[in-house]
Amino acid sequence: MEVHRISENTIRVTMDADELKERGITMLDLLGNKSQIQKFFYQILSEVDTDHTFAKGDPVTFQVMPSSSGLELLISKVPDSDTDTRDDSSDQLRDLLKGLGTESDTDQRRTEINDQDKLVSDNRRVFKLESIDLVAALADALKVDGLASSLYTYRHEYYLDLSYLDDNYVELKPEDTWVIANEYGNGMTEKQFQKIKKNAKCLIRQDALGNLRQYFD
Repeated sequence: MEVHRISENTIRVTMDADELKERGITMLDLLGNKSQIQKFFYQILSEVDTDHTFAKGDPVTFQVMPSSSGLELLISKVPDSDTDTRDDSSDQLRDLLKGLGTESDTDQRRTEINDQDKLVSDNRRVFKLESIDLVAALADALKVDGLASSLYTYRHEYYLDLSYLDDNYVELKPEDTWVIANEYGNGMTEKQFQKIKKNAKCLIRQDALGNLRQYFD
C-alpha cells in the first residue's frame, strides 16, 4: 500500500489487487456492499492517518478510481463551508464507488484524462487476458444483453473487444461492466489494440461471450 500526502486535507492511497484480496475486498464489492466498503475505507483512513489530522470528527469524502492493477483512493476532509452542501456519506459512496467523482471540476477532469489514457470509449473497451480460462470466467460473469463481443488471440494471449449496441442499459451500465472485466484482464487503448489486431487471429467474431458460455457449460 502506497500513501502520499497531497495536501493538509487530502491523502492518496494506492493499493494493488493482491492487497485488496488480503483484506477480503474485490472490485465487485466496490459496486455492491456499501456498508462493508464504508467500513473498509475508514479502516484504511485509520491506518494512514498517522498524525491524526483526520481524527478530529471532521467530515471526510472518499473518491475511488479503479484500475486494472487495483485502485486509487483519495481521502479528503470537507471544509466547514461545504458541510451543509454535501450529501450524506452513503450517497457520496454510491456515486464515488462508480468512479463518477463528485468532488471538484479538477478531480473530474483528471479522471477523464486518466480514462482517455487507458480506455477506448464510453461504450466500448478492449481487454487483454492471459488465458482462455480467464476469458471463460469473464464470459460467465458478464451475462449482459446488448453487449457485443469479439475474441482475438495473439502469441498465446487473448483480446476481448466489448461494445454496447445501444444506450438501453437494463442490467449493467458500461462503467460497472468495465470494472468487472478489469477483474479478469487489463484494459487497452485503441492504438495498442490496433497494433495487435493486425497480426491477431479472430477466434469468435460475434457474441464471443455467449459462445464461450456454451462451449464451457
